[in-house]
Amino acid sequence: MGDYSLLGTNYGVGLHRFSPKRFPAVFLDVSDAQYNPLDPGEIIAGIHPAEQPGRYGVAKFRDGRVTAKALMQYSWGGYEFYIDAEENLLYVATGTNTIEVRDLENLELRERITVPVSGVTSVALDSEARLWFISNPMSGGDGGLYLVTGGDSPTNIRRIREYSIPASLDSLRINPWGRKLLVADYGRHVVECISEEGESLGTIYFPYVSGVKWTLDERVLLSSGKYGKHVFLLLMTGALHNTARSGWFGYVADYGTQASNRADAFYLDRVLIQWYLGFSELQLPLPKNAPYTIRVGSGEFGEGEYIGEKGFHSFTPILVLNEGYVISRPRNIDLELEVMVPYHHIIAPKPKIEWESMGEFRGKIRVEVPGIYRVRTLSKCFVELYAVCKP
Repeated sequence: MGDYSLLGTNYGVGLHRFSPKRFPAVFLDVSDAQYNPLDPGEIIAGIHPAEQPGRYGVAKFRDGRVTAKALMQYSWGGYEFYIDAEENLLYVATGTNTIEVRDLENLELRERITVPVSGVTSVALDSEARLWFISNPMSGGDGGLYLVTGGDSPTNIRRIREYSIPASLDSLRINPWGRKLLVADYGRHVVECISEEGESLGTIYFPYVSGVKWTLDERVLLSSGKYGKHVFLLLMTGALHNTARSGWFGYVADYGTQASNRADAFYLDRVLIQWYLGFSELQLPLPKNAPYTIRVGSGEFGEGEYIGEKGFHSFTPILVLNEGYVISRPRNIDLELEVMVPYHHIIAPKPKIEWESMGEFRGKIRVEVPGIYRVRTLSKCFVELYAVCKP
């Protein structure tokens, strides 16, 4: 553990390119890290254990030391877990059709829940202690969000919604005002908020979103995935309420090589982020003075198409909280910039998403109004597009 002036307190040693037999390490990588809500001095993390390469595990840390560890037979992957503080339990997604329930104190196995859907990478409990999970296609799943409805029989499930690549799930779980969940859809660059009845309450566009967590005061922590070497964003919104006129604002942090891969956890005055070879704790407010780059898309597009990246199911949104530039290569391609109507940048009941044209451009255009933007072609062309933004 070391203390860095910019990056905060760093936990763990990751040695992707080295033999763990020659270079001892606690873990090789991290898939999720959260504060223990009953004891925020303790951090729980899903780990790629050094002594069991290629497999998955869960460990607890205090002051940079391991206080408990459980190794599992499942293959290593980017999985999340959910802490049930009321029952002192840890629900661990395994990337298979099995969810492990472990003791929050000693990480010992309490129960294995088997569901009839594979690729479970994230789980959550709602205000009625019902189990929800997402099935990720990148782990062999079908892209569905499911609710276990069978009581003592987890084979009885209900498919609530369908996503392209659901990557992260979290539940607010506060009665009577909370009762809503967040789902990050990596393939569509969207975070959707739904009620516990399955109704869509609203969406937020965010580039390459792979992590989403509720904060203690109903704000939302979002992070982008490590897509190439271009997008490493962590955003904390303002308070989100169930009114159509509530706006949002946020901190944006760009960590460069210390990439945020998932919005892990938030506790009062500090935030945990997963990074390339471990996890770090940063004090709030987050640093927000480094410009960030968003790769908007590259490839051949037809006339009138919105520009996105291959392998994704949507245009790539451009997040601007201050100002920025949209830059295209080659410079002689005619493009059009559109902005989402500002009061729809929120999680709100039954949002009607609207877009307005900001004009045509070639090569480069300056954006001076905060908002969410997208770009479309005006003719068939091959183009590569980036956005460089100031937080």
